[in-house]
Order: sequence, then structure tokens, then C-alpha cells
Amino acid sequence: MSYPPGTFRGSFWERDFVTQTGFETVVTHVKEGQRACKWLEDYLKLRSKAEDEFAKALLKASKLELPTMEYSGTLKSSLDTYRTEAEEEANFHSNLAQRFSEEASKLNEFHGKQKEERKKHEDIVHRTHKNKAELYRKMMQCKSSYESKCKSSEKADSDAEKLKFGNKPKEAEKAKKNAAQCRSSALKADEDYKSSIGCVESARQLWITEHSTACDVFQRMEEDRIKCMRNTVWVCCNFVSDVCCKLDNSRERIRQITENCDPSSDIKEFIAQKSTCIAPLQQIEYGSAQNNANSDPGFGSKVNGHIYESEDDYSPTSSNAGSVTSQTVCRAIYDYNPNSEDELALQKGDQISLRSSTTADDGWMNGYNHRTKCEGLFPQNYVNF
Repeated sequence: MSYPPGTFRGSFWERDFVTQTGFETVVTHVKEGQRACKWLEDYLKLRSKAEDEFAKALLKASKLELPTMEYSGTLKSSLDTYRTEAEEEANFHSNLAQRFSEEASKLNEFHGKQKEERKKHEDIVHRTHKNKAELYRKMMQCKSSYESKCKSSEKADSDAEKLKFGNKPKEAEKAKKNAAQCRSSALKADEDYKSSIGCVESARQLWITEHSTACDVFQRMEEDRIKCMRNTVWVCCNFVSDVCCKLDNSRERIRQITENCDPSSDIKEFIAQKSTCIAPLQQIEYGSAQNNANSDPGFGSKVNGHIYESEDDYSPTSSNAGSVTSQTVCRAIYDYNPNSEDELALQKGDQISLRSSTTADDGWMNGYNHRTKCEGLFPQNYVNF
């Protein structure tokens, strides 16, 4: 019988009846493969644990509260995005840990089934080999006994033949009977020898069948194991690659927000929202009680390039505040809530006409809001010309 080359069945036969080096070589290889499968399973479990712990630590870090900021600026937007993306990254790693855990469970189930199947066929082959080896040893004993009795029979026949024509009839008769007994023993030993050969042949055929079946099963198991481990590594690499792509997209969103972080803009916004006064304290000039009895010492000074002679003139809603020019018009690009009564409320998109006496040397301008029908001061960087 010929067996296909390049297969377990055709490559690991035994050289004698009492050893099973070939089969043990196959079994050892299968066990080593299953240990490698168990190693990959343990690695995925540890990797899952590490990813889960990192996800929890990252999520805890992302929950760290930012310091309270009374104004919103480009830096705050960048920090908020960074914290939000850190929380998203924690979710990525948490999902990755779950995926690793699922793959480890699949490997555990696969490894358990292969172990059971290997032990079943290994036990069958061991039993058939043990029976074959015992019958072979008995056959060798029968063969040795047969050969010994054949030699004794031949010697007894020779001795009887020598005494047949001698002058000692009693000895001749005794030798004849001994020769007959030796021939009978030799015939019995011959039958036992032939019977033992038949038993050994039956055991050999059964062993060949079980050995071939086990080798075929082990080769299929090895092919399945290699494919399973290869696919597991491939899938896990894809898991990590997917997370890396998501993290790269997350980092890109952070970079895009951070690129818009402008120190000058944040400082201007802070000044616009929290400014307390647009001009320093004016010098107090001496005046007589008669000259200043009917006037407020706070007026008559120059603010923002315009001289306000009276409180009525300073009021942004006063009809004497000045005329609105149609040549210089701007549009609000941010909302602005006034901090004092002389400031002008803005909403994004408001159309503002500048007063003819407006100056922007200190960052503030005077204008007329066509939506609210009011006049007042507003920050220059809140409008666009």
C-alpha cells in the first residue's frame, strides 16, 4: 500500500513493532502547536486587560475639570476639543479591549476542542500500539519456542536413526518414542507460531488503520490551527489599525482647532468683555466756584477724539450727540453686551454707522446701531469694515 508523500500519514511510520517514534513525533508537534495557541490566547487576555485599564485611566483624565473661564476664546475651544477627543480615545481603547477579549474567548474554545480531539485519537492509537507490541512479543516467544523444538525434534530423529540398526533395542525404542514426542511438540509450536503471526497481523492492520486516521486528523487539526491563529493575528492587527486611523482623525480635529488659537484674538476678546474703563482718569483742574457752579467737572474733557461739553452731549442717545455719516458703515461680527450705559449693544450682523467724530486710537469707536436705533461706544475688533 502506498501513502501520499508530504502528509503525516505517509511520513511518520514506525521502523519496528514495539516503538512509536513516528507517532510520538506527530503528537509532540500537535501539542506544541496547541501551546502556541494558548500563548496567543493569554497574550490577547493581557492585551485586553491593558487596553481596558488604559481606557479607564484616560477616561478619568478626560473628566478633569477645566478652570472656570468667564470668557470664551480660541484657547478654550482648543482645550475643550482636546478633552472631548481624549474621552473619545478612551472609548476607542475600551472597544479594542472588548474585541481582544472576544478573540481570546474564541481561541479558548478552539483550543479546548482541539485538545479533546487530540486526546481521543492519541488514546486509541496508544491502545492499538500496546496490543500490537504485546502480541508481537508473544509471537517472538512462539517463534523462539518453535525453532528450539524443531532443533530438538531433528536431534531426536537423528539419535533414533543411529540406534535403529544397533544392538540395543530398548534404547532404540526409547529414542524412537522421544523423537515422536519431539515432533509432536514441534508441530504444536508450529501451530502456536502461525497463530501468533495471525494475531499480530490483525493487530498490525488495526494499528495501521488507527494510525492513518489519527495522522489525517492531526494534519487537519494543524491546518485549522495555523489558519485560526493566522486569522486571529490578522484580525487583531486590523483592530489596532482601525483605532490608529480613528486616533489620527481625532488628532487632526484637535490640530485644526488648535491652528485657530490666536493669542491676539483671545486678548482682544477678554478686553472687549471685561474692560472696566476706556480712558485713564483725567487731570482735575482747578476752577472757581462761580465758574463751575452749573457744570460737572467730569465733562468738558476729550474722550476718544470727541469733546463732550455737557452730560446731554455725552449721552449716546442724545439728539445732540452728533450726526450719523452714511460714508462709513461697518457690520458686527460678534455679539457684545454693554458693561456701562454709554456702550452700544451689538448682535452679530448689526449694521453700524460711524459718527463723524469717531477715533479708534484706544480700540473703541462711536456709532449708531440701525437695529436698536441707539448710539454708543463699542469695541473696534467686534466689527468688520
